[in-house]
Amino acid sequence: MPKRINDTQLRRQQILKSAKKVFLEKGFQGATIDDIAREEGVVRGTILYHYKSKEHLMEAVLEEDGREWEPLLAALVTEHEIPVAERIERIFTLCEEYFDDEKMEMEQYAQKPEELRFLLDQMRLKNFYRQAEGLAALLEEGSESGELSLENPQIQAVSAMFAVFGITGTDITREELKVQLQVIKNRLLASCGNNL
Repeated sequence: MPKRINDTQLRRQQILKSAKKVFLEKGFQGATIDDIAREEGVVRGTILYHYKSKEHLMEAVLEEDGREWEPLLAALVTEHEIPVAERIERIFTLCEEYFDDEKMEMEQYAQKPEELRFLLDQMRLKNFYRQAEGLAALLEEGSESGELSLENPQIQAVSAMFAVFGITGTDITREELKVQLQVIKNRLLASCGNNL
């Protein structure tokens, strides 16, 4: 018997959660709308009512992943009473926490590592773009306030975040990640005239 949920937003969230689980278990190609409906405990039509196709559903899963980090990132960008370098440190801490969450998720679905890596890379990529935007805003603020000295905050932010993206996509331990994040952060700050 299908689960009855009258709240459309709640239903959409539940479908996304079930879809993510099925995509992680079977990969995008192996997953079907029927698999997702079965996982959610609803009929196929319910899924297709909210998401017109498997592709739209996958786009929604990718868009939703990492949303819990957005308020934290937004708060870091707007907390002007905290020095920019300290807020940059906190962004790198968010990257570390995100990696920990992803690592636990990956361990649950390790039976198809290549497909899983591709799917997680798609999810991580959106999140790193968001983090690059936040980091660019902080670098711009630091440049305007004189705390940092740099030519192009956007390029510096994207370079740093994609270095992070690269290392988190490898088979790396938490300890190794901490060291590498520290190296990336220190290089970023040194290139901006700040040697913490």
